Amino acid sequence: MDSVQIRDLLQEAKSHMYSWTTNDLTSKLAKEVMSIGLAKIISFYQESGNDPNNVLVVFGPDGSITRNKSRFNSGVGYGCAVITKDYLFPSLLHPNGCGFGLYHVSNMPPIDQLMDRLHILKKDGVPVGRQTGKWDVWKSNHFIDLLRLESLTNRYSHYEKYLPSGDYVLIHSSQQTEKEKLSYWKEEEFERIKTPFGVIEGLPEDSGNEYLNYFESVENYSKNKRESIAEALFGEENITCISNPTHQGYYKENNLFTMRLGLYNSLDTTGDTPLPLFPIGFNAYSFIYLYEGEPNIDTKYWTGVQLQQSEEKDHTSILKGVNILPHGGGYKLHFPFYDVKTLIHNNEYYFELSQAPMQSRMIIQNVESLEYGYRGPSEVLPVVERLELGRKVAQFVPVQVIKY
Repeated sequence: MDSVQIRDLLQEAKSHMYSWTTNDLTSKLAKEVMSIGLAKIISFYQESGNDPNNVLVVFGPDGSITRNKSRFNSGVGYGCAVITKDYLFPSLLHPNGCGFGLYHVSNMPPIDQLMDRLHILKKDGVPVGRQTGKWDVWKSNHFIDLLRLESLTNRYSHYEKYLPSGDYVLIHSSQQTEKEKLSYWKEEEFERIKTPFGVIEGLPEDSGNEYLNYFESVENYSKNKRESIAEALFGEENITCISNPTHQGYYKENNLFTMRLGLYNSLDTTGDTPLPLFPIGFNAYSFIYLYEGEPNIDTKYWTGVQLQQSEEKDHTSILKGVNILPHGGGYKLHFPFYDVKTLIHNNEYYFELSQAPMQSRMIIQNVESLEYGYRGPSEVLPVVERLELGRKVAQFVPVQVIKY
């Protein structure tokens, strides 16, 4: 691997990247990591004779890293949308249909009864139609959050018909049954092209459209699984689905393939309400917020560099139709470093975290063993409000968080 050529590609990748995120250490690392994955895709386009300007990445306010070692080591960040034309890249990006389900509960059972029902689901799995779904609420950052509606914002008091007072539950889970297949669906149809990064796999458009139909079926299963968990725990007659959006999946948007990693499409409508409503969560002790999505991101919020870059790369019309909204705050590294630099050694990637002016440094290859937490609402929601990505409708008090 030619390190000079690699560095040139990494630099080129950064000119295909747009960011409206918090400017902390984690977001800087996320962009360094994502420049590797993006450079791989750009290199695929160059080697296959396609236009690399048809590739870009958009980071939202929660731009962050993933603790998924495989995705991180592949050069993929989080809190972003990866947009391509002509090809999909599921084996690089690993979609999984993960999302939040928010439900009103009209009759909350006592905690001991709830624990009995949880035990059955964990032991026997989740009944989803004629299938049995894997129990995954204990995995990673998945959870069940029992909530109480604290308030509706004044301008949205008319939402009372959709958001009655009382108890709610937020369920964070994914499908778990098609994990491998979502990344390697019909492997024989992938095009494999040798690049300076090794052989990169892309799924061409005709097969890609088929793949999206397959993903849609898996996504629906994932949504139904969240609903089935709610029904099993609280009773079908006691729940109303307010919102059930996916924040990690592959879609065809504006005739382009868009992989959303932790970002909602702010115009989607899910659940039993005819409104684009989206839960945004941060940690076990913070409020859960419900936002109504808005068309975004307005060019008045683009920097001069972004405007120039989008014109040079012909990305302007694409960026006007992305419509981003975060599902949470993302991970946050607890280190007093401010700068990030990508290092290449023996064909492997490392990241140097440092303080200016380079008084203290740390070199890492991934983040799985590092100390981390989650960003809070005060770090992300002001960015959402400032950029007019959505409007806050309600906030919920966490009563009981379950990871079981």
